[in-house]
Amino acid sequence: MRAHVAMALVACLALGACSPGAPDVSTRPVLPPVPADLEACIHREFPEIPERAFGRRDAVRIIADAKLLDRAKTACGDRALRWMEAVVAAFGRTTP
Repeated sequence: MRAHVAMALVACLALGACSPGAPDVSTRPVLPPVPADLEACIHREFPEIPERAFGRRDAVRIIADAKLLDRAKTACGDRALRWMEAVVAAFGRTTP
């Protein structure tokens, strides 16, 4: 069994399929940067809830702001997914 492992290692090194040193990164593609607006959009914070008693008007405003934030973050997520799909299509392979 050990002889098979040793032969496989020798063949791997001889054929250049595996290297004992650092990988050659000169052949790696340069990926496009993540769109700058996505990070800001994804990190938007939930509307502030006052630490005091509040009425119906405040509750309606908080819920409306939360709904808008949810829609905006969903749009950001959709854009991020489309960007990732485009990068995979242009530069890579999908994972199994």
